[in-house]
Amino acid sequence: MPKKKLAETRTEAEEARWFEENQDRLIKLFEQAGKEGALRIGGKSVGITLSKKTESLRPSQKVMLRIPAGDLDRARRQAGSMGIGYQTYIKMLLREGLDRQERARRRG
Repeated sequence: MPKKKLAETRTEAEEARWFEENQDRLIKLFEQAGKEGALRIGGKSVGITLSKKTESLRPSQKVMLRIPAGDLDRARRQAGSMGIGYQTYIKMLLREGLDRQERARRRG
């Protein structure tokens, strides 16, 4: 597999944005490399064995939401301060809110 440069960016923020916008492409490349046994860390090849736990993860589904720009900016800032992607952060917030509502219903 020929090496290709994935992202040419000037700042860390641009790089983060690029990786966020190209998640699907990167996942496909990662899966392809895994099938070909070409996963690497730095200069060393590593073997990856998928455990049964990985296979039992809940399936996810893509959704498209319109989120007010101000809320999205806040989520990006807060996620950045935590060192995680904003989509991961939004999923975390959603899960926490759903859990909180579920607990409140059980109590009341």
